[in-house]
Amino acid sequence: MRKCLRCNEIMVEGYMLKTENLTATASVVLGKGSGIFSSDTKGKIKAAVCPICGEISIFFDKLDKIN
Repeated sequence: MRKCLRCNEIMVEGYMLKTENLTATASVVLGKGSGIFSSDTKGKIKAAVCPICGEISIFFDKLDKIN
């Protein structure tokens, strides 16, 4: 459960960040290594939204994979 830093309301989780263009949509992932084709993907970057003020909190979904 995340709380909004601005108004202390419980945030709605379950959102993902996406990059969009005219041809494709891809989720944003956190990786370590060189290049965009690195096989060392650690997990996804997700977001929560405050239903009162619209504040967005961005967080990483798999903290256990961070060294």
